[in-house]
Amino acid sequence: MIAAIADDFTGAAEIGGIGLRHGMDVIIETKNVSQTTADIIVIAANTRSLEAQKASGIISAITRQLQRLNPLFIYKKIDSVLRGHVSDELNAQMLSSGKSRSVVVAANPVFNRIIRDGIYYINNIPLNKTRFSGDPEFPVSSAMVKEIIGDNSVFIGLKPGDRLPESGIIIGDATGLDDLMKWTRQIDKNTIPAGASGFFDALLKKYHVSAARKSFHAAPFGEKVLYVLGSAFSRDDILLRKIEESGHYLSNMPEEIYFNQNNDPVLLRVWADEIVKGMEEHKKVIASVIHSPSDEPGLSKRIRENIGKLIKMVAETTELNELIIEGGSTTSFVLEQLNISKLIPIQELGTGVIRMKIEDKPGLCLTTKPGSYSWPDIVWLLQDNEQMHL
Repeated sequence: MIAAIADDFTGAAEIGGIGLRHGMDVIIETKNVSQTTADIIVIAANTRSLEAQKASGIISAITRQLQRLNPLFIYKKIDSVLRGHVSDELNAQMLSSGKSRSVVVAANPVFNRIIRDGIYYINNIPLNKTRFSGDPEFPVSSAMVKEIIGDNSVFIGLKPGDRLPESGIIIGDATGLDDLMKWTRQIDKNTIPAGASGFFDALLKKYHVSAARKSFHAAPFGEKVLYVLGSAFSRDDILLRKIEESGHYLSNMPEEIYFNQNNDPVLLRVWADEIVKGMEEHKKVIASVIHSPSDEPGLSKRIRENIGKLIKMVAETTELNELIIEGGSTTSFVLEQLNISKLIPIQELGTGVIRMKIEDKPGLCLTTKPGSYSWPDIVWLLQDNEQMHL
């Protein structure tokens, strides 16, 4: 069995999707570490948006619980562009597991995200010149990995095959898929492997961890589908065009909620009622947050909290068969409101786009993706009772 800790939910789901590719049974948990017969257990720690000290404490506790399961290794899934408390959480995991070193391969060449000489590029553009410079919670002001991390003690600029320090955090260069495989050779019993989904995939290949490819009929798509677009990366012209072409009912967050910190809770109830009516008449509804940017401190958190409460109101009023949500933090707030803590990945609809069954809600499936990834066209073309064999 293999374990992984992710700092946000969509990262956990993405790891689950990698496991599916290898024909493995995966379980994702958000609250507890349970005994399991699954091949991979992933804990969605939801620590990225917390204070560093609190995040570190959570990672320490999860690490100790996972060690009781005696996994082959515990992978630390981080954001591929190094947002969050990367070094704090890794130091906590190293201390709790008694390991002195972590090798981090954050680059993900499949998405043209590479690190060369300690500098991060996306499509050959320095990271701070991309849209990540405008991230509302973790704005990127430099492409230099050491400055992004904010920790001068980390080792950067090392290449696959280089002699590594015996201890500390090493963030390796990687410009292609071959580099990911080469880095797997540097992982030993004293080293925590960490990074993006691509490195996890390479590790499964290294350890020849693969089950017989399972042949099963995934749950058919349900009739009532609610899309939730609450990420900071939602507002792009291509996505808006796809929404328009889909013909689904679009319900945008009212301005009175978006621009008002002290909005009347009744406004949220009115919005929920609009969505319920849209579900009854159109079956497929898109709940969006498409507004001009605001510099309100804490806006992202307030929006996520409102989205979570909104979905709870909708779910208590009408049946939902499919929840399709972008953004890990948004998803975590929704899961908390719906009291969902255990999920089973069943389909990878696209890279990082994972559909999951919910253990105690048999009529509901959840599909998520990281906010910065694109939705595949198939998501907008779902047909009732359609089965997909991917």
